Amino acid sequence: MRSYLALAEAIREALLKGAEAPRRQVLALPGGSFLVMPAADEALALCKLVTVEPHKTPAVQAEVWVKRLADGAVFHLPGEALTRARTAALSLLAARLLAPRQEGALLVVGPGAVGEAHLEAFHEGFSLTRVLVRGRGRERVEAFLARARALGLPAEEWEGEEVPEDVAFLVTATPSPTPVLPGRVPEGVFLAAVGSFRPDMREVPEALVREAALYCDTEDALLEAGELQGVERPVVPLREALLGRRSEGRFVLFKSVGHALFDLAAARVLLASLPEGRQAP
Repeated sequence: MRSYLALAEAIREALLKGAEAPRRQVLALPGGSFLVMPAADEALALCKLVTVEPHKTPAVQAEVWVKRLADGAVFHLPGEALTRARTAALSLLAARLLAPRQEGALLVVGPGAVGEAHLEAFHEGFSLTRVLVRGRGRERVEAFLARARALGLPAEEWEGEEVPEDVAFLVTATPSPTPVLPGRVPEGVFLAAVGSFRPDMREVPEALVREAALYCDTEDALLEAGELQGVERPVVPLREALLGRRSEGRFVLFKSVGHALFDLAAARVLLASLPEGRQAP
């Protein structure tokens, strides 16, 4: 999938059209989690199987099984690549709809594969003035900076305690159980928090949640996202935002935990791009 904008449009259509996609099952593993995520519409039936083991490399491994209902053809899709692409495209869709500022710097906390996919997606969708990154692994930080510079963007490591005022887009893509951001961000920032996905995980500090305009990818995030536990203010799902509903706050927080509906949209885009008769990689 070469175009994040095309995938964002497919996700928009999937959200508005709807499909059968029950809440995923999450089973505990020693040192991690096992996720089972099914979805289906009139054309495709899909199931994604994911293991998340933060202390291993790679930390996330996934496989996607898809059946095309018209002819019964079965495909096995590259789960990690599909997940990275649809997560970044989802954030891009939300940012293009909700970001108060549509131009400025991008700051990514978590320079792994998902963070790098967000770099590529936001580069495609916005006029970025520069890129900042923070991460634990030296090699990942250097690889992220090299990728940003290869895209023609000024890039540097974020080493300060405060988020710079020129940051318009902020992405956290870590599996951290504790906040990875300071207690303040500039007014009008669009923050996509995409790494944490369980009630005991929280990338964003409570102080920021309290002053944000709150959005989520689906209603399931209200049960699964640590940042949204106990929140008494309205949290607007992205589908409702697409229909015109809005939340209010000093900046925008879009909390994404993932959903099989987005995998279904990505699978549709990937299969449509294959020459007739060719199997997916």
